[in-house]
Amino acid sequence: MTKKFIKLVLASVVILFFTSTTTIAEESSKGKTLIQAREIVRMLDDLYKTFIVLITEEYVNDPSVLPAATLSKRVFEVMSKKGWHKARLLDATGTPFNPDNNPKDEFERDAIKAMVSGKSYFERVEKIEGKDYLRAATAVPVVIKGCTICHPGKKVGDLLGAISYSITLE
Repeated sequence: MTKKFIKLVLASVVILFFTSTTTIAEESSKGKTLIQAREIVRMLDDLYKTFIVLITEEYVNDPSVLPAATLSKRVFEVMSKKGWHKARLLDATGTPFNPDNNPKDEFERDAIKAMVSGKSYFERVEKIEGKDYLRAATAVPVVIKGCTICHPGKKVGDLLGAISYSITLE
């Protein structure tokens, strides 16, 4: 791996750590409100999508770097294991590289339908195992030409899928 790539990953982790701890510190003892949860989704979405673009730029120059989807899924898994939130990639093309990216439940299927119809954001509050969660999804389009290396036949602006978030409201 290049030194630039390592610096990028470390910077992303530091940004994520400090933005997450700042957000948690500002929460009231009553738990997150829907407005706070939406802000967390917005912040995470900006961070993750910036990370994906930066990794893609590195991958274009050095194919030994893992693709953005692979690295993103690893980051999502670590954040979930640490109890912060859940996030996952969802396919909207109908031909995912990884079948695990297919929508798995009604929310994810509805979110992809919304993205395909032109929406860039979809949300719903759901009770899961007795707790309220904000479930949100944001569109993931092709944003740079480098994305087309892994997504041939697509062009800048085409929808690839979504990132699905689950943020506890309690």
